Amino acid sequence: MVEVNEALIRKVAKLARLELNEAEIADHVSSIAGILNHVAQLENVDTTGVEPLLHGIDEALRLREDEVLDFNPGPEGRNKIVASAPEVEHDGFKVPRIIG
Repeated sequence: MVEVNEALIRKVAKLARLELNEAEIADHVSSIAGILNHVAQLENVDTTGVEPLLHGIDEALRLREDEVLDFNPGPEGRNKIVASAPEVEHDGFKVPRIIG
C-alpha cells in the first residue's frame, strides 16, 4: 500500500493546482490514509458467490404509464403564462435565435 505523507499530499495538490495550508495538508494526510486503510480492509472481505451490482440499491425502478392530459388554460390562463415570460414576441415566449 502507498504511504500517505505530507510529500505525497503536496505532490497531488500541486498536480491538481490546489493551494493547501499546513493544517489542510495534515488533515488530508490523516483523511486519505484512513480511506486507504478502509479500502485495504475491504480487499480482505470474502466475496465468493456475491454477484456484482451496478449500484448500491438492488431494486427495480418503479415506472408509471405515460398519461396524456389536455392542457387548455383558457384566455385568462394563457395571458398569465405569457406574462411570466422574460420576453414576449407575437403573443408567445421569445427565445434566442439558434439557426442563422
